[in-house]
Order: sequence, then C-alpha cells, then structure tokens
Amino acid sequence: MFLPLLTDPAGLFDTLTGLRLPHGSYVICGSAALYVRGLRDRMGDLDVLAIGPAWAIAATLGAPRPAPSGHGQVIRHPHADIEVFDRWTPGWSSDRLIATADVIDGLPFMRLSCLLAWKQAALRPKDLPDIAAVSALCRMWTGHHTPALERRPAS
Repeated sequence: MFLPLLTDPAGLFDTLTGLRLPHGSYVICGSAALYVRGLRDRMGDLDVLAIGPAWAIAATLGAPRPAPSGHGQVIRHPHADIEVFDRWTPGWSSDRLIATADVIDGLPFMRLSCLLAWKQAALRPKDLPDIAAVSALCRMWTGHHTPALERRPAS
C-alpha cells in the first residue's frame, strides 16, 4: 500500500490513504489544498469530493447526510476529521475538479486556480486570508496582479 510522505498532526492524510479511494474518482479540496502548498500553517479537516467508486467506499463509513451548503450530501468519517462530499458547491463540475486535480505526493488536490475562484465566489470572512495568500503566490509567479478568476459552470 502506498503511504504518502505528506504529514499532518492528526494523521488525516494517512487515514484518507487507508481508505484506498480509486484515483480519478476523488479530489481533496478546501484548506488541505492550501496546507500542502505551504499557504496555511494548519488545516482543520479534510474536505474530499468523491464520485462513483470513491463515494461507494465512503458510504461504508456511515450514512450520508445533507451537506452544510445545502447542496448534495456529506459522509463524516467516524474516527477522523474527514468529510466526503458527493458534489462541490453549485456551479462546480465534480468531474472537472477531479480531472484537473494536482497530484502531490500521490494524492489529488484541487488546483489553486479553482480554489481561488471558489473562495472568491464564496467570499466568506474566513476565506479572505486564503484569497490573499493565493493571490500573493500568483503575483510572485507571474510578477503581475491576478484578476479575479471566473467560476467554471458545471458541465
């Protein structure tokens, strides 16, 4: 079994890897996608978007409940702070988010451009530091200010 080199104090990456979710059917979203890139000092939990076979495996962990967003369902891992969603927020194609994931140490993470666009669209107070961190990284890479990215509609 592949064990990631990625570490976190709670062992969430190891726990997720232990589920043996098939690649191409899930992506790690939210704060973990920032944490692995050094844009956050910590992450609160793992938010995982899963479809098809990955969702079927997640369903063995517990009963799906309505997602906090009111869009889709979520399954909470019984022993770890991992939430598995059957879709992302409205306007985001699950297939596209999974297909365009950046693989870091064998695990698929939401692309920064998607994460930035999602956080800019949500514009919750807790998103502001993340938006600033990703925007600063983009400026460093390009030497230019990064304009707001458009949300990609579901296909």
